[in-house]
Amino acid sequence: MTPHTSVRRALVAVAGVAFALLGAGQALASGPVQTGDDHHKNQFVLEGSAAQCDTGTGKWRVTWTLTNKWNRDATITEVQSEPTGDVTAGDPAVPLAGAVVPQKDRNANGRLTATQLVAGDAKSAKLSFTVVWSKEHGKPNDGVTDKIGETVRLKGECKPTEQCVKADAAKYTHTFEVTGSTASSTIKLAGELPLCAGQSQSFLLVSYYAPSSSATWPQYKYDSVVGVIDAEHPTADLKVNVPACYTQVDLVWGDKLINPMVADGERYNNRKLGSSGAPGNRSKGPQAWFNGGSRACVTPEATMVSACDGTVTVHLANSGKDAKYDAPFKVVAGLDGSFVKEVTVQPGKSVDVVVPADKSGKISVSSGKDFVAEGMWQPGHCTPPTVSSESTCDKFTVSVSNPEGDLAADAVVTYGSESKKLTVEPGKTETVTFTPGDATEATVSFPDFDKEVTVTYVKPTECAGGTPSPSPSASSPGVPGSTTPSPSTSTSTPGLPVTGVQVGLIAGVAALLLGGGAVLLMMARRRKLTEIE
Repeated sequence: MTPHTSVRRALVAVAGVAFALLGAGQALASGPVQTGDDHHKNQFVLEGSAAQCDTGTGKWRVTWTLTNKWNRDATITEVQSEPTGDVTAGDPAVPLAGAVVPQKDRNANGRLTATQLVAGDAKSAKLSFTVVWSKEHGKPNDGVTDKIGETVRLKGECKPTEQCVKADAAKYTHTFEVTGSTASSTIKLAGELPLCAGQSQSFLLVSYYAPSSSATWPQYKYDSVVGVIDAEHPTADLKVNVPACYTQVDLVWGDKLINPMVADGERYNNRKLGSSGAPGNRSKGPQAWFNGGSRACVTPEATMVSACDGTVTVHLANSGKDAKYDAPFKVVAGLDGSFVKEVTVQPGKSVDVVVPADKSGKISVSSGKDFVAEGMWQPGHCTPPTVSSESTCDKFTVSVSNPEGDLAADAVVTYGSESKKLTVEPGKTETVTFTPGDATEATVSFPDFDKEVTVTYVKPTECAGGTPSPSPSASSPGVPGSTTPSPSTSTSTPGLPVTGVQVGLIAGVAALLLGGGAVLLMMARRRKLTEIE
């Protein structure tokens, strides 16, 4: 072998090694060396991050990261999700199906982020798809694909953040106060959210008449009011009147009123706000009920009417607006309290008790511990006696008559400086007589009636020195039974008849008498002259 031949062979060997190295460099630049059908394995990775709850929609938001480690673009096809739902990629978001994950750029893998929305009650989220790589530059499409899938576990439940609260889930706060004659309460919706539109909750504040200051029955409604909380009214202010007697007041969930509330009947129970059970315990505040008062819900009234026989009728009534229960009455009479009568008067009714005359000097009426009335027999209730008078020239007579059925009546008759006392029995008339003087009136007073009657003395015209008398004065006003004094009895000769008179006869008799008188006069004159001579 010549030296030239050896050199030629060495150069050929070096050239072969150089070509081999060049081919190897091109292979390294085009990606990992793959053989057969496994050249695409592990070139694509799907990773799911921890899911987040979207409180606006109430759905889980699962974020997926798609990583392409090959130097070919990867197209996503045949996307499937469990539970079925939208899977999007990019910004703005487009469906994941058809999206392209870019190829690896030098040392940086290609990436794409996808989002899957899952129902809030789902327990897991699964995403699967097919990756299709594009053909290698300068080579026909070799149809390289891969099936990718992953699952993310979900914990708990995703719920939307409410913009309102439903009535059946709402809670409240309340106040409750009973002061004097009123009871009041303010109920407020708890939290920041209003009730949802179209929903509402009612509350009832009611006061009752009650038989005692504790929870006893029956009870009757005195006053009530209903307040409503809705989307536009988060607060309700309630106020009712309270009776001035034994009462019960309740603040109640809802608007259902019980009236009356009777023994063994329906009760509000846990409907009262502040109760330990539902629904009353859905409102935070004091126990919203009250029992109290200081007297019975009755209206005891007593009036007394005296009779002429000395008895007194005590009229007992229980008929006022607060008369809701039987009223007990006790009537005690007599100076020694020996007359005792106890009766019960139903609401709206009345009863009469007659106190005998020998016990009517003192009467007292009570109802339970309460004083009702006190009185006694009162004069001045019988028919007043009547008064009449008679005037003559020498007498002034005053008569007092007492009607049948009255008690004996005392009277004092005063004329001038004289006073005379009378006691007139029922159905009788008594008289007093005075000698007429300068006084023209007599006064008759009745102590039992606190009344006075005036009568006038009318002097007859035929009395010696008689002058016209003043007109009779009227009896005192307001005294029934008084009468105008009787006209005076005249003793003068009656006047001539108007008809049936014998005029001629009377004229003849008159002439005869005149003639006889003349004869007697002449005879008398003659006798007188004879005696003088």
